[in-house]
Amino acid sequence: MKLLRKLFGLDRTPKPSKAGVRAFNLQSFESNIRYKFKDPQLAYQALTHRSHLHSQPEKGGESNERMEFLGDSVVGLVVNEFLYRKFTSLREGELTKMKSLIVSRVILSRTAKVMGLGDHVLLSEAEIGSGGRDRASILADTLEGVIGAVYLDGGLEPARELTERLLLRKVHEILSDANLANYKSMLQEYVQGEFKTHPQYRISSEVGPDHEKMFTVEVVVNQKTLGRGHGSNKKEAEQEAARDALLHFEKMVRSGVKEGEGRRRRRGGRGRHGRAGGPPAPTGGRPESEPGEVRESRGRRGRRGPREPREPRESQGEKAPYAASHLQSEP
Repeated sequence: MKLLRKLFGLDRTPKPSKAGVRAFNLQSFESNIRYKFKDPQLAYQALTHRSHLHSQPEKGGESNERMEFLGDSVVGLVVNEFLYRKFTSLREGELTKMKSLIVSRVILSRTAKVMGLGDHVLLSEAEIGSGGRDRASILADTLEGVIGAVYLDGGLEPARELTERLLLRKVHEILSDANLANYKSMLQEYVQGEFKTHPQYRISSEVGPDHEKMFTVEVVVNQKTLGRGHGSNKKEAEQEAARDALLHFEKMVRSGVKEGEGRRRRRGGRGRHGRAGGPPAPTGGRPESEPGEVRESRGRRGRRGPREPREPRESQGEKAPYAASHLQSEP
């Protein structure tokens, strides 16, 4: 544990003043997550958004970004082990899709909002004024930071207990939620929480005869195209476009690029090239497929590549409450 503290720079981070610790109400926060910290500095750092540091540079300290990085790995390990032990009849591809849904920005931010985590986050006045306490990316990142802090403070077991209580005790509800099977609904929830706007869908092309037409749809957020989809009808193409956009967001987050990063850097006084709002422009190219998934080709239905064969279910073990095939676009 001492090595972890050294690696994360916690032995060098100046502790905030007692007034600063009281400002975020440690007792209320510990009561919320049902965990008492041995080192209150870890709790303080887990809740410190970088905008708070930028607005008070004289106080020094470190934001929760490195803890978020650690928490992401802890959550991934706990969820992977849970799914491996609980759904013994499922193969790697199905488990991967289930895990991707449970640890997605949508679920993490929704969980953080329900538990009232936004009330505890330390933000700049500008970030608070722009709705930062309800912003999806801030909520999701802070929740991962909190789990990372609990891991550093008490080890894997309390971090596992917190992750299971917040995310896995309702795993059946999460995996069977009809809204989450709908990529348009997922994207709508995320975009509203992150950018305070709505995704828009537009048809970019229609090819083929009326009885065998292929539609291409683009999904646009703040005048930026974030996903494209193809289908034999508009609904199918829109679902695929929404799925493409969600994969784009997840890819950016996992590679360390935060949504709205430029906007928040400008508010914090760092970075001259940040944009003043809205999602970052796509980096080009189509986001990679999820692991274990075969993406269909872009031609007509008759020319599409073969779908991934459905694995036979074994008799032992619990079956998934939400079939992995349902995570594909709607028929």
